[in-house]
Amino acid sequence: MKLFEQIFGIKKLQREPKAGDLLVVEPFLDEEYFERSVVLMLEHNTQDGCVGLILNHCSDIKLNQLIHKEKCTAPIPLYMGGPIGHNQLLFIHTLGDRFKNSLPIGNSGLYLGGDTDEVIKYINSSDYDERCIKFFSGYCAWTAEQLRNEINEKTWVVTSPTDIMGMLSARDKSYWNEIVETLGEDYRVWSLCPPEASFN
Repeated sequence: MKLFEQIFGIKKLQREPKAGDLLVVEPFLDEEYFERSVVLMLEHNTQDGCVGLILNHCSDIKLNQLIHKEKCTAPIPLYMGGPIGHNQLLFIHTLGDRFKNSLPIGNSGLYLGGDTDEVIKYINSSDYDERCIKFFSGYCAWTAEQLRNEINEKTWVVTSPTDIMGMLSARDKSYWNEIVETLGEDYRVWSLCPPEASFN
């Protein structure tokens, strides 16, 4: 087990995450929502807690199955952002200058939310580009202490995003592999691990 950890475990001390960072899960976490997931941190607050969205879990449900069809005519993908609040529709985008009330997500170049009527008008227009906006059902949440403990237990690698379009187009576990490749030589071996492998 110690040799396994030496080969596949997280090697470096991780910094405290901030809004706009990515959390990359270690390859052996066997949980439905978090297996091979990459999480975008929306908020990290020592008092109010931490909130994020899983970027790479595309569901079989389309956006127009959740809202009135006259408001959304295109079969836009819906992503499972996490295990909490599935009755909440969230969206991230690059269109902060287009939608009123959009909130910047750290220094990532992405924005959260915005005026719903303006968003619906956009997704039904000829300007709509799925590379610019992404919709989620649900989100992830931790207390600051809980997330800190998970990072100290080597569940997550904290990294900064380098490709906004990649974050918005990520659909499945292959995105986890793409991000792992950016983490450097210490983590390249993760991509070789079969999902069923474990420390046990």
